[in-house]
Amino acid sequence: MTTRLITWTNIKPGLIGVLLSSAGMFLGYELGSETARLLGGEPLIWARISKGLVWGAVIGGLQWPIVRAVGVLPVRFLVASAVGFAAGYPLGQTIQANIVFHWSLHLTGYWSALAAFGLFLGVPQWWIFRRHMKRASLWVLFSLIGWMLTGLAWMGSSAGDWVDAIVFGIVTGLGLVWLARSQPLLSRGVSTLGTSEESRSPQGRI
Repeated sequence: MTTRLITWTNIKPGLIGVLLSSAGMFLGYELGSETARLLGGEPLIWARISKGLVWGAVIGGLQWPIVRAVGVLPVRFLVASAVGFAAGYPLGQTIQANIVFHWSLHLTGYWSALAAFGLFLGVPQWWIFRRHMKRASLWVLFSLIGWMLTGLAWMGSSAGDWVDAIVFGIVTGLGLVWLARSQPLLSRGVSTLGTSEESRSPQGRI
């Protein structure tokens, strides 16, 4: 019984991380696409910026509970995620269109757009994480891999289904949980359990 409890305790944070990141991808895409449609649809630039803004905000909002215990402030994280992807989404689409138009390199354009998505969402989030996690720089890699594998899922299914969301959630959700639980940097007297350093030992938890 004790062994089962310990096993579940270790599995639960990762499962929550996967579910939250997956939900962020799925809901972010759906709400962002609807926002773009209301603004005239893509490829209008304001529609794309708004889609990226909403998509990034939803992903950030649902990922924040994973990292709140290490002292990440919700507003900063939400703004960084939203603004970063508001820039990255239209930029990625523009890069893809130019590569395809000038050189007819469809796959190169596709993967370049995904790389832009991962970097423009991951780098602003890393900027927030660096004050709270010792291995925060690895988050950029997790974000990049997550978007690349999501793009691979898009090639075999349609965007906006749960396949791409689950792929994204497995990579970024587990990665974020691992970073939050592995030797977090304590800031402002907050431990990884969200309590004062004096009252708790700094063991990483969601």
